[in-house]
Amino acid sequence: MAVAVFCNVCFCEPCKPAPRFSLTSCGHVICEICLQKGKKDECLICRTPCRTLFLSKQTNPDIQSLFMGIDTLCKKYSKEITQISEFQEKHRKHLLAYHRQKMVKLEESLKKVTQQMHQIQ
Repeated sequence: MAVAVFCNVCFCEPCKPAPRFSLTSCGHVICEICLQKGKKDECLICRTPCRTLFLSKQTNPDIQSLFMGIDTLCKKYSKEITQISEFQEKHRKHLLAYHRQKMVKLEESLKKVTQQMHQIQ
């Protein structure tokens, strides 16, 4: 289920005809009507300087994801996380194989040197 969008000032929700909603850089959602009542570049909620971005279907997907349900986000990113995890595991195994091979060679060298020392004595 997606997160309900509502104005953090008047608490109106999108309807037809709907006022546009904006997201502030400080993280508040404000409808177009309330936004016009406030000061330019200042949040109506926390009164800090901020920028606003109108929300629409063309909004950056990273920002749209703020309004997606957690279950939808989990499905969306689980494939990507699995691919990353498999990639990292493959590289860890490759590094481990390298170190194991190196250890075998060092053990062989140590064995040879130990045998040579016994022969010298």
